[in-house]
Amino acid sequence: MSKVKVALKARSYEVLVSRGILYRLGQMIERYKWGSQIFVVTDPLVNRLYGRLLRSSLPCQMLLVKRGEAAKNLKTLSILYDDLVKGSAHRDALVVALGGGVIGDLAGFLAATYMRGINFVQVPTTLLAQVDAAIGGKTGINHPQGKNLIGAFYQPKLVYIDVETLASLPKRELRTGLVEVVKYGLIDNASFFNFLERNISSLKSVKDLDIWEKIVFESAKIKARIVSKDEREAAYRMVLNLGHTFAHAIEAVTHYVTYNHGEAVAIGLVAASKMSQLLGLMDAAEVNRVSKLLTSLGLPTLVRGLSLAQVAKALQLDKKVRDQRLNFVLPQGLGRVIVRDDVPTEIVQQTLKEIGCQ
Repeated sequence: MSKVKVALKARSYEVLVSRGILYRLGQMIERYKWGSQIFVVTDPLVNRLYGRLLRSSLPCQMLLVKRGEAAKNLKTLSILYDDLVKGSAHRDALVVALGGGVIGDLAGFLAATYMRGINFVQVPTTLLAQVDAAIGGKTGINHPQGKNLIGAFYQPKLVYIDVETLASLPKRELRTGLVEVVKYGLIDNASFFNFLERNISSLKSVKDLDIWEKIVFESAKIKARIVSKDEREAAYRMVLNLGHTFAHAIEAVTHYVTYNHGEAVAIGLVAASKMSQLLGLMDAAEVNRVSKLLTSLGLPTLVRGLSLAQVAKALQLDKKVRDQRLNFVLPQGLGRVIVRDDVPTEIVQQTLKEIGCQ
């Protein structure tokens, strides 16, 4: 079993990565006495796949919510509060999030706000949640006017990852998670990027679990190191937004229909790389490597039929705008990034043309 520490003083915790360990979660919770009453938040599909296995070692109540982003709202949260009250949950209760990023966000915010905060454990079952969403303490729900507008930073007691759960993912969902993995190589570890290039064939299915365990572990190490330096995204943690500025604009213009989030981020990584090239921060060969790796994984690297003016306008609504200046996270070659707030308008427009905007 591989371990990564998220070092946040009194709120420090471990990320455990292995395979075939889901049935042992109950032993872990019992050892550390994290809760006398255990409530597992999950969705019907994940419950069908792993609920019985989890319950074999964990006396718990299962709280089921609808699948998907649409469930991340006040109505669902209110139902979960009712479930905890009906279950006589006290301050020593424990909430376990079993599922993907939506479940983790929802269950985490439930734990953060019930009785002013109860213990919480993340058990992510999707690649995106294992390498990103479950680590770092971001929890929350959506508001009709925008995603994740209501939330809190609330760290779990443990992130418990069984990579065998990846075998149940549809290929598109697996690719979505791989985008964040590629992002980590660009941000922090050129050797990891090289490793991904060498193992493209193994990344197209979940057969070689040694490869997947390494991928999740290395990604978790990078995410944990960044979060440990900047828990609340005051400055340094912003590097995790590489590719996301462009992605959020593309998603908004396409009304969240044409691309899923990972696909939009893939295009965003290429856009950020091309912007770096235009600014002299990255050479053409490295930009081509980024694009080739993403294409080899079955991910889009260009948009089709999008208005340059609309995407440029959507960029200005990004949450990273400070004093009317847009912050771009940009790669400086492989394994290093920089945040720039002085990118000329003509470079932004040329970048959008490079990714297919018209």
